[in-house]
Amino acid sequence: MKKTILAYLAVFFVTLFVYFAVGTKFTFQPKWQLDYFNLMAKSLQEGRLDIVNSGTTYDLVLYKDKWYAPWGPLPAILLIPPQIALGRFVPAFYLSILFASFNTVILYALLRRLSREFFPISTAAALLFTALYAFGTTQFYVGTLGGPWHVDQMVSSFLAISGIFIIFKKKRKTSDYVLSTVLFSVALLGRPTIIMLMTLPFFLYVWEFFFEKKKQDKKKALLRMLLIFGVPGVLFSLLFFLYNYARFEHPLEYGYSYIRESAYLEGIREKSGTLSLSYIPYNLWYMLFEIPRISLSDRQFVFNFNLLGNSIFFLTLPFFAVFLAPIRNRYVLFLSLSTIITILPSLMIYSTGWVQFGYRYSLDITVLLILLTLFGMKGKINVLFILGAIVSILLYLWGIFTLM
Repeated sequence: MKKTILAYLAVFFVTLFVYFAVGTKFTFQPKWQLDYFNLMAKSLQEGRLDIVNSGTTYDLVLYKDKWYAPWGPLPAILLIPPQIALGRFVPAFYLSILFASFNTVILYALLRRLSREFFPISTAAALLFTALYAFGTTQFYVGTLGGPWHVDQMVSSFLAISGIFIIFKKKRKTSDYVLSTVLFSVALLGRPTIIMLMTLPFFLYVWEFFFEKKKQDKKKALLRMLLIFGVPGVLFSLLFFLYNYARFEHPLEYGYSYIRESAYLEGIREKSGTLSLSYIPYNLWYMLFEIPRISLSDRQFVFNFNLLGNSIFFLTLPFFAVFLAPIRNRYVLFLSLSTIITILPSLMIYSTGWVQFGYRYSLDITVLLILLTLFGMKGKINVLFILGAIVSILLYLWGIFTLM
């Protein structure tokens, strides 16, 4: 037990140290990036939903002479206690690296459980997969930037990985289904697309109670399902709609109709709207197929990547192992379906996430991809996987420092 606790603490503090070091360019001085969440936290304490005295209005929403943020209030709510305790603003960057470290610990704990319930995973393999997740995926990029876009994603991803950890096991209780759906639903107050992860417990529930348990009362199972998935989803959807209505007098308006952004993005949005199926091929290209180039200039290697997005498979080479995962395995099938359904809304958005390195919207599904990779490798690691993980970590370090 003591060794297990020490292992988790080591994973947490190593991740926290590396993120703090990289995010501050090894100065260890917390940076004050473009920060709207501290202002939001202050407004919430004053009973307001708008932002005042922001100094800049990039990516803010102007409605009836008031400025609002196009993000949910969740990170701002978390900043209220430290603001009250310290009597000042706290760099939102701290939220980002803190939750990034929590995420890494939860993933490691999930891998240890998989080793007990699905197939054996050595400690070395679990640590390597954890390192890949922490330092060789978009988790690393998003967690070290500290901008409002990234802080919102990182805090929301904590709800995502927590929900996955609770539900992804062989023996599930009703409380596991309830808690996971609550966590995914709460994410509506942060990054709304996370709620699509509710499909994972839904698929698992349907299989368990309608296919595995032959003697189960189907009517009771159906009623229980409606309560488990309906109550949290409806409750937090109502809060989400009320939040929108209180700001913009329309429950479905999240602010993007009035956002002040770059002329480039504004032109795309005004032409085809905020959400459209027509964006899917365009966004898929940048998420899956856009390959960065490494060139030699003045005797130095230069990393040339598209700021609209870059292939998650090129940057995280071990992800190619997801194609080895046996789709006949119901867990692989449910993970795959949830991955597709969860990323779909992001693929329908008019922005790829520009300016960025990698494809930051893929953070919603990064844990699912890690699990699929694990199933594809059957919990084992080989030389090719180790080399791929090392290259992925180096690429993300290179890309992060190039953008800083």
